[in-house]
Amino acid sequence: MKEQNKLPISVQLILEKEDKILLLKRKNTGYEDGKYSLPGGHVEANEEIRQALIREIKEEVGIDIYMQDIEFYKVLNRKINQEQEYIDFIFKVNNWTGNITNEEKDKCEEIIWVEIDKMPKNTLDFIPEMLKTGNSSYLPYNWEDD
Repeated sequence: MKEQNKLPISVQLILEKEDKILLLKRKNTGYEDGKYSLPGGHVEANEEIRQALIREIKEEVGIDIYMQDIEFYKVLNRKINQEQEYIDFIFKVNNWTGNITNEEKDKCEEIIWVEIDKMPKNTLDFIPEMLKTGNSSYLPYNWEDD
């Protein structure tokens, strides 16, 4: 019998304003430092997915988002390498309270707003790919056909 997979789960947010999305430049994280990513993070044990999103967004960019404004966007089944996979829940929000600030200066070099078709070259590869996939709510990313 094969071993059951215990994948880490992350939540990520597409924060939209005036046809732009928010990106954070990673540093000191141990994963893809120097590249831009969406705000978000890991889901903790016994934590509902959307509650994790609310918590992570407050911790990273200092704003409050609300359950009624969270719109499901996509689930990614993302393969990072031969040993590591992720399940990423991606949501959208275009309504929040507070001012966006870098609350994790030790892990984030800068925060920028970018037009979707003008993302920096050093954006995590799956982000532009995910945004191009349209209405499909599931995206396998970086899986080779066996």
